[in-house]
Amino acid sequence: MTVMYSNSIHGHALKGWNTVAAILWGLAFALPAGAGQYQLLAGEPNSVVVAARVLNAEQICNLEITVQGQTSIEREVKAPHFETRIDITPRETENVTVSWRGKFKRSNGELINACPTEGQTSFRVVLENAPLRAAWAGLWSQMRPEKAECVRTALQSDRVRYDWFDLSDPQTSAEDWKIQRAMAQCDAFLDRKKAWGDNKPDNFACSLPGGLKTRCEGYFMAIENGKTQPISKDAALRRQLDNLAWGTGVRETAAAQASRQRQAQALKAKLAAEEAAKIKAAEDARIREEQQAVEAKAAEEQARKDKAEADRAKRLQEIERLENERLEKRSWLLKQLEKLKSDSKEESKSDNKDGKDNKDGKDGKAGDAKPPEAKPEEPKSK
Repeated sequence: MTVMYSNSIHGHALKGWNTVAAILWGLAFALPAGAGQYQLLAGEPNSVVVAARVLNAEQICNLEITVQGQTSIEREVKAPHFETRIDITPRETENVTVSWRGKFKRSNGELINACPTEGQTSFRVVLENAPLRAAWAGLWSQMRPEKAECVRTALQSDRVRYDWFDLSDPQTSAEDWKIQRAMAQCDAFLDRKKAWGDNKPDNFACSLPGGLKTRCEGYFMAIENGKTQPISKDAALRRQLDNLAWGTGVRETAAAQASRQRQAQALKAKLAAEEAAKIKAAEDARIREEQQAVEAKAAEEQARKDKAEADRAKRLQEIERLENERLEKRSWLLKQLEKLKSDSKEESKSDNKDGKDNKDGKDGKAGDAKPPEAKPEEPKSK
């Protein structure tokens, strides 16, 4: 039994698998330099790049592009790569040829020169891209993971549809230099020393300038509008591809900063509470001292009043004692005076009686008369 291969797209799809081993074998040694072309999915729009090889000093020129089975289109292309992107929706044919040539064009009253070049390329039409995906998977597996990720990101940034790009195609393509640049620049990008050293940039232990232990993260940065601004890793890679300056730095993670700020706020609140407690304690002590001073003054004043009252009572007692003594002395004198008065009355009575007796004695015997009795002296008043 003989197997026949058709020249149709179905037959070519079978041939695609036969080239996978060859592609992987070539990738095992080196990426093909300046070789490769897109494959097109039948019946679907496919975005591809066409580039003109312009060797003179033109900065902008015009191309007429003809796609097999489609109407010609014109595009203005610019230095340095003179490339443009077009969409092709192929039918179920084995290949689609695209050709271009320079053509003068007038736009807004200005004449645009024709690109001094012409050329063509051919795109293979397929029903699916499994062989190409397998080839690229083999390529990624030969790279260290970080480089594979970098190259994928770089190609996506340049809008290279690598899953549809056949590296085994011997034709040159407008995407060749982008693929080669991604490979070389990713090596430079990854090998460049970063501010975070050998640490994983997402989260690692670090110290702030004051010596405080915390968690940090690495970041990329660039000077934009005269100021250093943080940028994404992809933006830094884009600058690497475009030969623009970029750098790296280390900063505290947002989570660590928030945690540290919460701790600082809690410590601040604690210190404020302690300070408020100290102030309140000092104020309470001052109030107590003032109250004690007031109470001491009141007690002193009361003691003074009590002493004054005691002294007054003592003086009154002394006055009363003296008055009582005076009254006692006066009473004694009055008694003595009353006694003297009483004695004087007695004497007066006695004298009257004696006078009568004397009168009677005259009439009687003279020898019967008695001499008068002596009176005691009155005590002198003290």
